[in-house]
Amino acid sequence: MEYRKEIDGLRAVAVLPVILFHAGFSWFSGGYIGVDVFFVISGYLITSILIKDLENGRFSIAQFYERRARRILPALFFVMMCCIPFAYTWMIPQQFKDFSQAFVAVSFFSSNILFWAKEDYFAPAAELNPLLHTWSLAVEEQFYIFFPLLLLVLWRFGKRPIFYVVLGLSCASLLLSEWGWRNSPSANFYLLPTRAWELGAGAMCALYNYHRPIKANKTLSTLGFCLILYSIFLFDESIPFPSAYTLVPVVGTALIILFCSTGTLVYNLLSLKFVVGIGLISYSAYLWHQPLMAFARIEIFPYPHWTTMLALCFSSLALAYLTWRYVERPFRTKNGSWINSRAKVFATAFVASCAVFSFGFYGHINNGIPDRIRLSAEQSAYLSTATSSPMRNKCHASADNPIKPQNACRYNNDNATIAVFGDSHVVELAYALGEQVKGTDIGVAHFSFSGCAASYGNRDSSACSEWANNTVSYLIDSDEFTHIIVSYRMAAQIWGTPLGAYPNLPTIRSEDKANPVIESLRNTLEDIAASGKQVIYVDQSPELPRSIQELVYADRIINGDVQGLSRDWWDAFNTFFNNKDIVPKFVERINVDKILCDDEVCYAGKEGVSFYFDEDHLSVEGAKRIADLILSETDILLER
Repeated sequence: MEYRKEIDGLRAVAVLPVILFHAGFSWFSGGYIGVDVFFVISGYLITSILIKDLENGRFSIAQFYERRARRILPALFFVMMCCIPFAYTWMIPQQFKDFSQAFVAVSFFSSNILFWAKEDYFAPAAELNPLLHTWSLAVEEQFYIFFPLLLLVLWRFGKRPIFYVVLGLSCASLLLSEWGWRNSPSANFYLLPTRAWELGAGAMCALYNYHRPIKANKTLSTLGFCLILYSIFLFDESIPFPSAYTLVPVVGTALIILFCSTGTLVYNLLSLKFVVGIGLISYSAYLWHQPLMAFARIEIFPYPHWTTMLALCFSSLALAYLTWRYVERPFRTKNGSWINSRAKVFATAFVASCAVFSFGFYGHINNGIPDRIRLSAEQSAYLSTATSSPMRNKCHASADNPIKPQNACRYNNDNATIAVFGDSHVVELAYALGEQVKGTDIGVAHFSFSGCAASYGNRDSSACSEWANNTVSYLIDSDEFTHIIVSYRMAAQIWGTPLGAYPNLPTIRSEDKANPVIESLRNTLEDIAASGKQVIYVDQSPELPRSIQELVYADRIINGDVQGLSRDWWDAFNTFFNNKDIVPKFVERINVDKILCDDEVCYAGKEGVSFYFDEDHLSVEGAKRIADLILSETDILLER
């Protein structure tokens, strides 16, 4: 296949936005689409090589995987090994356990499956995972288990039938992603079936272009470049991905592959020597950037300054050059390294994978090796009380685990008169209320949905909106309940999370994004109250700048109490919500700050008791204090 330096330039356009996005630069809010650009490029290049081999009668599965091993594994394993001492020294046990699990998953190229089960890519905690980015490598390698075999089987029918088969499969994958983001967003993001169409788009470009000269088209190549730039600067984490929106960067990449050639403006830009140079080291740059930034966020309290993150962006490129020069390039060919035979490649890959697996398995079964860190009795007490509800897995609904309202969990008494409704931040509150009313005939019903902002009244087809509409209707129609307790993580819906921003305020979201959530909450409270039930709104608990575990391990304990954040900062964070007059006057409002804060500080824990089990969810012990406040300030107990 003829070398196209503009494709290497396109790699630079893919990797730089990813790096800047993960560094937290808001201008590159859609920088994550660089991964989608990589998928299309990969599908194009690999398919071009495969069909050339097939046409020349020298296709070999063993040779194909030898090339993949030489291309992918040396730099990957080298970067992973470099991460170990920093992880061992700086990570708290849960982080180190997650890190170890990623080692196990990477050894099987299944880290995307692990992160599907554990991570939200856009969640703040993901920023602390040094190996989160390996999910995309796993998707690619899983694709290349099946795709060469598909080409081999179909080759006898010719390139045109292959093109239409790939087109059909890609369309099915795209349609599945449209279903997936509405019904199982995490699986949709991480798993191969909803990503395959992006690699398929590149494969179709290769099939179309093969034995055809690139026809330069200034208009179409420029349009493609503009589509990619549009995605980088105007997309953000609120855009469902992958979905039909992903067609924007994918089609943009395809247009450049198909129509960018000598004489076009895009070719001139992508062929610049320094742009091509960044493209050549893009794989190593992609490998290095996430560990550097994750470890910086772990070690620097509360968060690295933007100048530090910018320096790490440049460091990623510097380390990438060294890795490309001394690790990637020497291993790519038989003549370039001591691994000069296929047998040695596979044997070395097997031994290295076993070593990676063994390290990860040891860290996993030893729960992150907590003995690495010496703790005081005070620290141990706080950690032992940073616990979530034992009923969270069973009773908390999600897109992957929908729970119908009539099947909601009941605590203390099956004949519930109290209903607790909201997002994941009411899970512990519902359980704690059930515990606190023991000895009475009061029952507590638990209605919560993970990551589901106030969405009652929305008519979209998402699992969140469907659950919210069904549940609020159930609460309104039911004669069972006398009191409905509602709570949401509203400040985060307006501002986003303080993680990564504190002690500064994050950028407020546009009113177009905040107002629908605000209106939905107001409608929820009003409509339930109109049904004759007493509605109680519980304000959001303060959000910590770091998880309670990180604060405790960092020994942020002053005079026996774990310092959380400034009360002035938390008040400023809530100003927008409070000024909107969202909670109607006829709804009882519980201000939790009187329990969790004083005039100067909002606490993560006091007197050896953690109020949280992570950075924003109350622990069972913290929720018990809020439950007691509710019971003392309302007529729930008086009516029994």
